[in-house]
Amino acid sequence: MIASQTTLIRTYGTDGEFGNDNGSKNGNKKLTKEQAADLKSKAGLEKNPYILIFGAGHTSYKGSADEEKMYHVYCAIYQETKDSRPWFYDGKIWSHKYLWSKSGEAKTKEEAGRAMYTKAENGINYNRMKGVKDSTKQDVKVQLYCAYIKGVSNASDNVPGFWNDIRNKSN
Repeated sequence: MIASQTTLIRTYGTDGEFGNDNGSKNGNKKLTKEQAADLKSKAGLEKNPYILIFGAGHTSYKGSADEEKMYHVYCAIYQETKDSRPWFYDGKIWSHKYLWSKSGEAKTKEEAGRAMYTKAENGINYNRMKGVKDSTKQDVKVQLYCAYIKGVSNASDNVPGFWNDIRNKSN
């Protein structure tokens, strides 16, 4: 988590940029190859993970009362190999429990325990962290930063079956 926050602070603190949006409607970002390699090194990883994604406050908070949320890491996904189970960080603990409720709103008791959901606002599907409020008393908007997707840096999570595969390997 510290390595992820260091990447955020170093990039935003020097008016740097992350890679382009990954093509999805939620504004997820791709880390550049250099940023991903730096994150991997700071995290003490010897080889490229199959998946390494972290979520921080959305860039739409820039210039607002909630700008500091852009520097806070709220969630993460780590999967060592293609065949291993993914680990999820929900802001409190690491587990194999998938972070998002399937439908965006909890329709079952099991989904009610999920840490995140997606909600459309002005045509953008924002990831939201349940119970963590911004200055408008809404659940905080979380933007995902993709460091490694299927073992490759500067890759997009906007590929068919990607999220279903992660969900199917989790609890």
